[in-house]
Amino acid sequence: MKVVTKSSESELITMYQHIAVPLDGSHNAQLALNEALKLVKTFNAKLTLINVIDDKRLIYSVTSTGIAHTGGYYEELTTHAKDVLAEGQAIAAKQGITAETAILHGNPKQVIAEDFPHDHKVDLIVMGKSGTDAMDRLLVGSTTASVVRTTQTNVLVVAEAQ
Repeated sequence: MKVVTKSSESELITMYQHIAVPLDGSHNAQLALNEALKLVKTFNAKLTLINVIDDKRLIYSVTSTGIAHTGGYYEELTTHAKDVLAEGQAIAAKQGITAETAILHGNPKQVIAEDFPHDHKVDLIVMGKSGTDAMDRLLVGSTTASVVRTTQTNVLVVAEAQ
């Protein structure tokens, strides 16, 4: 992370260069995107919207050609991810911001906290206080809480205003 300083009255040195926003289709993720868009404009940062397909939920079968996904669940998750990211891109575009997107696979907690920020030099992760998966949150804790505890990247957690 770079420190914000003024080198002249009109020039602001960038504090954040790459902001990532995990989107899952939840209301809180939408709030996080709205906040991230403000930061992207302020710091002229790159924006990447990500969706992580949780591979542990997929059912695999061994076929003569290798390992295959079964049950159509993979296709549903991929379609959902594409839809969520396209909606996020459209919201950003309405504000004049070009957002890159990435559909990733693996454990969302690890991918968001460690893998993606490390591989793509992310300075800030902006995410909602909680997402769509209440059952997972109940059993193993929220993705947001895990990311905050484990990442080496700055995290802005966005909660709904009271």
